[in-house]
Amino acid sequence: MSERCETHLFEYRHNGATWSIEIKANSEQDAVERLEQLQSARYLGVLQAKLPVELGIFARLLCMWHNRRAA
Repeated sequence: MSERCETHLFEYRHNGATWSIEIKANSEQDAVERLEQLQSARYLGVLQAKLPVELGIFARLLCMWHNRRAA
């Protein structure tokens, strides 16, 4: 993706409540296509932390350390 991604917002209803989801994409069409692909998504687990990409290799090492502690 060479273009700058924007955050596109979608909403849906579940169990009587309205929820929203953010999708980063190049355009509205790209966002809709990404949303359609969510049907084939697989569960990866619960988010533990968000690390800034600027941490570089330090972020990878921190994740490896955390994963070994949790095992």
